[in-house]
Amino acid sequence: MSRSARYTLSGSSSSSGRVQPGRTQSGSSADWFSSWSRRPAETFKPLDSPDSGLGSPSRGGTVGSGQDQSAILEVASVDWEAVINATDHHTDQFDAVMDHQIPVIRRGQTFKLTVNFKRAVIGHRDNIRLRFEFGSHPSIVRGTRVVEQVMGKDETLVKKQWGAKVRTLSGGHVFMTVMVPADCAVGYWKLSILTNFKEDTSKIQTFSVDQGAYVLFNPWVKEDIVYLENEKDLKEYVLNDMGKIYCGTDKRLRSRAWNYGQFEDGVLEAAVQLLDNSRLDASARGNAIKVVRTISAVVNAPDDNGLLEGNWSGNYEGGTPPTQWQGSVQILTEWLKTGVPVRYGQCWVFSGVTTTVLRALGIPGRSVTNFASAHDTNANITIDYHYSETYEKLEDMDVDSIWNFHVWNECWMDRPDLPAGHGGWQAIDATPQETSEGVYRAGPCSVAAIRKGEVGFQYDAPFIFAEVNADIVHWMCESENSLVKLEVDCKGIGKHISTKAPGPMQFGDADRLDITANYKAPDMSAEERACVMNAILSGHSSSRAAYDMPTKDLLFELVERDDVFIGKPFTLTLKMINSSTEKRTVDAVMHLETTFYTGVRAEKVKTAKHSVVVPPKGEAECSISCSPDEYLDLIVDQAAFQVSAIGTVKETKQIFCLNDDFRVRAPDVVVKSEGSYKVGKPFKIDCKFINPLARVLRKCVFIVEAPGLEKPHEISCSNVEANGEANMTYTCTPKTPGKKTILVSFSSKELSDADGHLNIDIKAAH
Repeated sequence: MSRSARYTLSGSSSSSGRVQPGRTQSGSSADWFSSWSRRPAETFKPLDSPDSGLGSPSRGGTVGSGQDQSAILEVASVDWEAVINATDHHTDQFDAVMDHQIPVIRRGQTFKLTVNFKRAVIGHRDNIRLRFEFGSHPSIVRGTRVVEQVMGKDETLVKKQWGAKVRTLSGGHVFMTVMVPADCAVGYWKLSILTNFKEDTSKIQTFSVDQGAYVLFNPWVKEDIVYLENEKDLKEYVLNDMGKIYCGTDKRLRSRAWNYGQFEDGVLEAAVQLLDNSRLDASARGNAIKVVRTISAVVNAPDDNGLLEGNWSGNYEGGTPPTQWQGSVQILTEWLKTGVPVRYGQCWVFSGVTTTVLRALGIPGRSVTNFASAHDTNANITIDYHYSETYEKLEDMDVDSIWNFHVWNECWMDRPDLPAGHGGWQAIDATPQETSEGVYRAGPCSVAAIRKGEVGFQYDAPFIFAEVNADIVHWMCESENSLVKLEVDCKGIGKHISTKAPGPMQFGDADRLDITANYKAPDMSAEERACVMNAILSGHSSSRAAYDMPTKDLLFELVERDDVFIGKPFTLTLKMINSSTEKRTVDAVMHLETTFYTGVRAEKVKTAKHSVVVPPKGEAECSISCSPDEYLDLIVDQAAFQVSAIGTVKETKQIFCLNDDFRVRAPDVVVKSEGSYKVGKPFKIDCKFINPLARVLRKCVFIVEAPGLEKPHEISCSNVEANGEANMTYTCTPKTPGKKTILVSFSSKELSDADGHLNIDIKAAH
């Protein structure tokens, strides 16, 4: 498509001489044209005058020239006034606008448009209409083709419908105001200008503008379903192009800086193209509910050849390992270029890209991480584990899993399709886990509904409720058709649900916003238990028989781990507290396994068996220890582990089953820079990573990325010796002023998922 601010049009034209702007030829002012008369204080200047404020028009023909007055009015050029409109529409950060003058506007408000004709407009004779078209088969009936008469300047435009009127008139130059309704389809609209004589409607001149306009959702206007009142939230969840995504475990949270980059070249085009390629009909593209549901489908690839291919195998040959992505821009622009799903993603990558697409299209969006996140495969709103009569795990029967963390998205909108009170944040999930109506997608689901256990509302509420508030039920298989409940854990799912708080990036957790209370009441509170039972009963769960809770006098707890760096030994402890006045004898088995972050077991590390006597009103412990040599060759992505403890109390036959997860983490990449930062002035950043392992790191690479400052770059470095250092210096040259964040990650064959960042403030050049 054209990358020009002012656009030539198709159609024949003639030019012989010029008409001075501000003067008409043999024109009278009557009928619809009469309200175009200028006020006494108004004066008109030629478009190429330095004082006109508009600049020179493109030359599709000579503006205001002596076109044959008997001919139908012809268009010389069109000016979308892209940069001027961008300021009013909060789109002035888009590279498409500022670098290429492509118009990007928001629905629900007016924009400015200038049409330059080849002769002066004669009010009593000339008729001007604008035709906007959307999609591959525009239709007036379906709302994807609109033809609007250009009205006089005193007419009123209504936010709920298309309209166009004159602002000012100067000879052949018509300065217009155009209203885009607040429910308009979102995407790329084409423009044509229709002219004819009023007394002869059989002959119409049609001029198709080469460049159309992107129309976005508008969270700044109340008439739009995505309206968000809080200005601070708008700056964060629509306009902020940098953020954090949380990962790790509920015992060891860590943040991953992410370049959303929604304003960068190619990103908006890719977001719109994803919708164009989808199954969503063009006439439904104004419905934010349907649009976000579609986004959750097209960001993944299994059933619609979408944006990103998932891979949890640990083998990433032929693509990029998910831990190496630092932002969305490279993924979206690669897909736009090739049309082939990009390899590879996992949940935080799917979520990061989804946040980018939401914000690019004007929908307030954020990435949300749920720690100890349930994956309820069989839709019974519980997570079920099965054991033999000798307490061996029956993994063939276990279809559910608990992910160390899972990242999805929230988007802000009203929900007129649901009862009042269910608008606001809506959960959507683009990670391909389970199908919804035959397609890999999830949501939008009202977070308010999840909080109350209302799983009957659209969309996918039972699955999302289980992710944050399912109970874990342990069963013993006595025979092929007989299950005996062993234990119900009501506190193991849905912890520290996190997103980045509005405001500047900060180190550590200072900018982490805990939104767990949006999804659930405190675990084991009367309200939380009532919500769970509401979901179990209304969701017709097959696990209703599990809710007969016996009294127990021995409390078991897996003690939380302190921060453990990869390459160091660790010990995991099972603590037992006896509330009775008699001793208790505990037979316990502890298992240690490496896991994928999805909770799926990777490798068994070791097992420890214990018999422990717990004194009356006393405490006792047992543990399992692991050295680096025992686990280093068994860890997979995220360096995650699961420890489980299961057993019985001899005297009371009480049975206990506990699971916990944790991770050993890589050291941070240290990023430093000194001096001042100015546009056009190169500066250096120094990066250092210390190898924590007693082994050599091979195939080492640093990745540097900074939105609005630097595209992603990979810098290979030599092998890093055991406990040695990797150092890298990189030079950046700022192009634009403002606060920026530089992301740097380090990965190798033996160790990955190490990163760091540096915040800088770039001053304008003087």
